[in-house]
Amino acid sequence: MESGGNKHHAERAAPGSERLHESATEVFPGGVSHNIRYHEPHPLYVESASGATIRDVDGNEYVDYWMNHQTSVLGHAYPTVVEAVQEQAADGLHYGTPNETGLAFARKILEAFPAAERLRFTSSGTEATMYAVRLARATTGKDHILKAEGGWHGGSSDLSSAVHSPFDRRTTAGLPPGVEEHVHAFPINDEAAVEDLFEQYDVGGVIVEPMLLAGGGVECEADFLTFLREETRRRDAQLIFDEVVTGFRVSPGSYQARVGIEPDLTTFGKVAGGGLPIGGLAGRADLFERAKPNANVPPEQAILAGGGTFTMNPMTATAGLATLEVLESEPVYEHTESWGERVRSRLAEIFEERGVDARVLGTSSLFCPHFEPEAPLTDVKAVETATNRSALVEFHDRLIDRGHYHLPGHMGSVSYQTTEAQLEDLLESSEEVIQELQAEGVL
Repeated sequence: MESGGNKHHAERAAPGSERLHESATEVFPGGVSHNIRYHEPHPLYVESASGATIRDVDGNEYVDYWMNHQTSVLGHAYPTVVEAVQEQAADGLHYGTPNETGLAFARKILEAFPAAERLRFTSSGTEATMYAVRLARATTGKDHILKAEGGWHGGSSDLSSAVHSPFDRRTTAGLPPGVEEHVHAFPINDEAAVEDLFEQYDVGGVIVEPMLLAGGGVECEADFLTFLREETRRRDAQLIFDEVVTGFRVSPGSYQARVGIEPDLTTFGKVAGGGLPIGGLAGRADLFERAKPNANVPPEQAILAGGGTFTMNPMTATAGLATLEVLESEPVYEHTESWGERVRSRLAEIFEERGVDARVLGTSSLFCPHFEPEAPLTDVKAVETATNRSALVEFHDRLIDRGHYHLPGHMGSVSYQTTEAQLEDLLESSEEVIQELQAEGVL
């Protein structure tokens, strides 16, 4: 696949993907069932994935750095996970009843979060954060929730605001009037802004991603997270860490273990499911008292927190258990930490050597460059409004042409099955692309 100027999209050898996308526009709005997966001129249709690579319907193979929405820290089709799922499939895909595998899976997750004593499964991260916010309101009797500007917590009505700059707008039409009147956003790392909101509103909970993945990898400073922990305790509010992305990816105990801060509630998903649908929320036992089926409270005081037809299904539990066992027994984090740092540091060196104004964000296995920052990248507003976003998309597009798949404009990651040769090729290709973009005046 060649690249050259703005014509490189047309030269991408993917007629099968183009044909399927055209057909898909007759089925899905815009041809996709998840808007984030669309990119110009059309998405790639993948027919198989193994190790660190994906193969499209045209036979093109790519090293995958999108990794299933940052779900597959082990890479694709990890052998022991596949074997375990195949064995479980023969015994049934789902029972709709409690099962021992699901119980064992839940115990493993609780072991990873020292402050958590109970959990409830969901089928997605969106459901997990929705229930977590509900639990915070119900257990404190306070209606107002604080969230970080640029924080993406899924598509629930409660949290569908302040996702993109300017942060005073809704993320979607169709929300009932007044939803955002009870959800208030603050810039991360701004203690004064949080204190001001606490003074204005009766706050029941604060929900934050320690690293804002949709925000390009901007991280909350450890001191700021400590401040949130202390302030929520002082104000009788629940602190919720949304670790749907960072959970089990950045350490065995997730991001909270890296910074040594224990939230009241943790939402998890993605990596925990071993490649199958998963979500959940975990926290102190007392927070779940009124969520018990036999809670001796009036119906209006009971709390619906977790659940759904496919929760605790044995297929996801099996894949999740097998994945967590690999994370415990293999040097996964040593590999992904060192490989991720290698990519971030070498990209930074390439940019400096070529005279490109750029900054690379990310931690652990995650990385994302941002071009021509006009301000320090300490919050999402700076990433969205003070960087060259079109250059990032073009950078990723041309890496795809060279066999390195990124979802254009989004965070990338390495996996346990990513090889040194693959990383070296990525870095060499990155330097070639930078030279092209400089020659064409894009950078």
